[in-house]
Amino acid sequence: MGNVNALSAISWTLYLFLKSKSFEQISQLMHRRLIIALILSLSIKLSFATSQASELIIYNGDTLEMLSLPLDPYLGELDKRNEKYPFLKEMCSTGLWRGYQGLWKIENNELFLIDVFQCADKEKSIFRKLFNTDFPIKANWYSGNLFIQHGEVIKYNHTGFSRFYEEETVLEIDKGNQVDQSHFINGYRPDDNNFSNHPDSIITKVFNRIDWKKFPELSKEYCLYAGIKLGQKDSLYIIKAKAPEAYVNEIRTIFNEFPKLKKFYSRGKPLNEVYSFRIIFSEESRKRYSKK
Repeated sequence: MGNVNALSAISWTLYLFLKSKSFEQISQLMHRRLIIALILSLSIKLSFATSQASELIIYNGDTLEMLSLPLDPYLGELDKRNEKYPFLKEMCSTGLWRGYQGLWKIENNELFLIDVFQCADKEKSIFRKLFNTDFPIKANWYSGNLFIQHGEVIKYNHTGFSRFYEEETVLEIDKGNQVDQSHFINGYRPDDNNFSNHPDSIITKVFNRIDWKKFPELSKEYCLYAGIKLGQKDSLYIIKAKAPEAYVNEIRTIFNEFPKLKKFYSRGKPLNEVYSFRIIFSEESRKRYSKK
């Protein structure tokens, strides 16, 4: 999943890069194959740096991380934003693609923007450049949810805001006014004794359940591509198989008889996740996973 998001970021960056070039420049770049080099260069960087820095919010006296971007509707679409606020085009890092970090506050059930820092540098306030006024200012342009985090990170994916904290407060905002509030405890339920839903644990369990005695000769490798779908209803399924029917049937049986999985809860519901993996029938796999 991280690779998919990294590739999305690469595609977006490449789009912005090409959009700034003339047709003749693009032709020259393609002729020299520099675009391929650009993609490879970006993929190396983005595959390691796609998680994004949060916004900050003062809530009930604490300064907390907020996984929402209430300033974005004010700034507008990217093209118009860069034209109106060219200083936001400055490349900060792959961990802060938006170019800024906002400091917010909830006071008397109203949302206020306290300050905005370029590249999350507290010494580089750009508030007056954006609003041409003194701060704070009520965020009456914003309607939507604010996702405020409490405690430690208990689940982490290296992309965007895809990380989960012990607890989370969700505030519903309408034109800068707080109209509703919910609080959630995230993670696994204490009484959930089912099998781990971690992809590595599932994959290892699949290999351990293969009856390797059914396949005495593995001079040739056979490969199956499988998927794991986690959420309200979990499933393991075969995506594509490059193997004889006997191997496919073995995996189908394992999937059908697989133990019930633990559920990770986020905002009161089981978290939806999708993974893919390969199952390779080979002598190496047999030696590693067969029961002695």
